[in-house]
Amino acid sequence: MQVTTWFIAKEDEAEAIESIVTTEEHAPEDWTNLELPLIEMELMALSAALRGTEDITDERTSEDPLIFREEDGLIIARVMESFIQALARVKDENVPGLITAWVERIDQEHHAPEELREFLAEMVKFARQAVARRSPVLSLVTF
Repeated sequence: MQVTTWFIAKEDEAEAIESIVTTEEHAPEDWTNLELPLIEMELMALSAALRGTEDITDERTSEDPLIFREEDGLIIARVMESFIQALARVKDENVPGLITAWVERIDQEHHAPEELREFLAEMVKFARQAVARRSPVLSLVTF
C-alpha cells in the first residue's frame, strides 16, 4: 500500500527524511508530520476540487522529485505551494461541498466520504501550520 507522509521541512532536509526509510538514522517524529493513506491521484482530485475544476490531471500536487529511489520504494518531493496555500484557506462552511466534489473525482471504493472529511481536516490543520511557519512541505511517498 502506498503511504504519503508530509513533513514541515526545508528541501535541504530531504536526505535526512530519506534516511527514515533507508537507514533509519532519523524517525518521522524528528519533524512535524502527517501520514495519509492517499495516492497522488487522490491528492490531485482534492486539488482539482479546491480549484473548482473537473480535470484532476490539470495540476500536480508535488514538484519534481528531489529524491527518487525505486529500489527502496520512495519518492521525496516538495508539495506545491499553491496546494498548501489552498488547503490552508479552507473554511469550515466550505467543507461539505468540497468533500462532495472530492468524492466525485476519486475511486470511491478506497475511501468513504467521512474518512475523506477526516483526512481533509488533518491536511488543513497541517497546511496552516506550514504557512504559519513559512516553511515548505516535503512529501515522502513509499510504495
